[in-house]
Amino acid sequence: MRVGVCGASTLLLAGPLLLSVACGTASQSQTHSDEVEASGGGVESVVARVGDREITMAELDQKVLATNVKVFQDLYDARSAALGELVAEVLLAREAEKRSITVDELIEQEITSDVTPVTEEDIEAFYEQNRIRLRGQPLDQVEPQIREFMESRNEGIVRQSYIDGLRDEASVHVALSPPRVPVTVASNERIRGSGDAEVTIIEYSDFQ
Repeated sequence: MRVGVCGASTLLLAGPLLLSVACGTASQSQTHSDEVEASGGGVESVVARVGDREITMAELDQKVLATNVKVFQDLYDARSAALGELVAEVLLAREAEKRSITVDELIEQEITSDVTPVTEEDIEAFYEQNRIRLRGQPLDQVEPQIREFMESRNEGIVRQSYIDGLRDEASVHVALSPPRVPVTVASNERIRGSGDAEVTIIEYSDFQ
């Protein structure tokens, strides 16, 4: 069994505002593999030699992964977010070229013009919903940061929706795989279902 945790988030600090915003990532294509390829290097690359004994990147990754999966998860999250942006840039460039316009003109036509304006009511509602996060700061002090955040969020929603449409038309395939930790199931464990199922779920429980 291989276990992977997907998803990424960005923590934004805008003046006195501390806001957590979900980030879109590239869609993932996951396949079964008996190798751990969580690092960037090839799994067969040699990272050290002791006499005639070679230590490969795959062996090193297995050692680290056994004790610190967060390192690989953080690396995967960063790569996934960056890959999503690179794919978006390619899609925008291709669409702009097809229309014989610049990328900036395409963004203005398809994204910026469709962004919902932020009203004073929106800002006040956000302020009321996030009083604790804002630590009681007066609205007039944090209004510029709230406006900037909400405008960026609204634009991000429209941009992601447009990029998703371009992705569907282009049939984008992403082969980046998340880190996976092999789990061995003992032969005497209680098992329900087929032993060769594509997905295995292991439940850990504490009997009182």
